[in-house]
Amino acid sequence: MENYYVIEGEHADPNDIKSIKEDTKNQHGPFSKDKAEDFAKSLIQKNIDNFYHRAWVVGSNNLTI
Repeated sequence: MENYYVIEGEHADPNDIKSIKEDTKNQHGPFSKDKAEDFAKSLIQKNIDNFYHRAWVVGSNNLTI
C-alpha cells in the first residue's frame, strides 16, 4: 500500500509544484489517500486568500520534488 504526503508552501508559479519556495515548504504525512486529500483541502481552505500558497497530495513514489 502506497503512503501519501501533503506538500504545502508558497510557489513562484502556483500551477507548478516544482516552483515551491524551499523556505516555505512543509511536508505532512504519511496518510492514506483519503486522509491526505482531506488534509490538503483543509490547508487550501485555510490559506484561500494567499494566491501563491498551494497544498499538493503526492504518493511516496513521487516524493522527489
